[in-house]
Amino acid sequence: MRPYATSAPCERRRATGASRVTRAAAAAVLMLVGSGCSVIGRGHSSPIIQDAQRHDGAEGYASWFGDTDGRIFYFGLSAFLETTWRCEQTGGTLCPLRDLDQPGEHLIGRFDLVDGRFLPPLRVRPTDPAAPSSVWDVLVHSNGRIYYTTFWDEFGSVRPDGRDVRYAGDGGQGLNELWEGPGGEIYATRYLGSMSGDPDDNGAVVVFGPDGDRRREFPFRKEGEVFVCPRSLAVDPRTGDIWVNADRLTQAGASDGFETFRLAPDGTVRERITEPVIAFTSFEPNGRGWFVEDDAARFAVRIVETDGRSTRLDLGPHGPIDVAQDVTHAGDVTLITTWALTVYAVRVRAPGDYEVMRCAPPSLPAECPLGAAPLAYTAVLAPDGNIYASVACGITVVRIGALDCAPAPAAPTTVPAELTPR
Repeated sequence: MRPYATSAPCERRRATGASRVTRAAAAAVLMLVGSGCSVIGRGHSSPIIQDAQRHDGAEGYASWFGDTDGRIFYFGLSAFLETTWRCEQTGGTLCPLRDLDQPGEHLIGRFDLVDGRFLPPLRVRPTDPAAPSSVWDVLVHSNGRIYYTTFWDEFGSVRPDGRDVRYAGDGGQGLNELWEGPGGEIYATRYLGSMSGDPDDNGAVVVFGPDGDRRREFPFRKEGEVFVCPRSLAVDPRTGDIWVNADRLTQAGASDGFETFRLAPDGTVRERITEPVIAFTSFEPNGRGWFVEDDAARFAVRIVETDGRSTRLDLGPHGPIDVAQDVTHAGDVTLITTWALTVYAVRVRAPGDYEVMRCAPPSLPAECPLGAAPLAYTAVLAPDGNIYASVACGITVVRIGALDCAPAPAAPTTVPAELTPR
């Protein structure tokens, strides 16, 4: 996610210690990942594009969270899902930690949005027994570098051509999703653990400089037996407020709910929101806020303009295990991606005037490793107007064109601004 470097192609964490810790970590990680459209091009040939497993080792990698510079779509390549699924199918234990059983290369996938083809992945770390994790999120920064997290191992960055790989020395474990904030600082969620040394801290918002140095960290406190585990975040460019959504997990690893925090720039908690459930938050460079809500098995998005005007768009019902995974912006178009590979394309005609389309590919991969269902992570808009989405079904990108979109079923409802006090 990179609101300070948005292209406009159209107008339009390893487990150690007692078993209690490993159980909680495994449950936490499983919760983390389990949980007339003229701007869209018409497309070509098969919408399902898959790449070979071009890496050392026996683990199977899958496409994860991504970002784009407008031409190249970069995304994490992770073995987490396949190793977890394989463990579950064989009756294993602590399955979300099985990605750590054998090391593998740390890779960032690449897809050319103009030529419609995969490029060789960026190898940011060779196979290293001391670093058995894999790449989760990536961020295309306005300085041209690609930043990435591996959760259990390093936080690092690389040039787009694969040169000059740098690892942050004191990033710590548990880093998950990324956001570029004011001044080019990089904000990350720490889903597990803390660098504070206080045993009552778990989870944090971490702020890095572009050089990878950790500048600030705002930890969350345990609440009795409940851990607060931050998932995704976004920074309001107008106020510097940090919006964070988080899982709440008991020490035994059971869910205790989900909530959203609004933090001041110094990390002070300004607001906690449990209703409605805000599944994902994003901001455009001009400060327009996007708050994806999940209420009674329906998705909606509340758009808050810079003058405080708020419009809630009902996006319709969703399946029982569907979740909003990512929000991206390109010019006047915003894409909301869900796990079930539905992409809601919202075009801003003018403040308060929006066109909403519900887009889905005409077909999905017929078979994924171990018979798992395909899961979508990030959708981006290509220069030709087509939508491309990273899909965890091996290394897969799916293309969506105009013929795959239809108007959303509900009309927008204008409501008072409630989420972003100015």
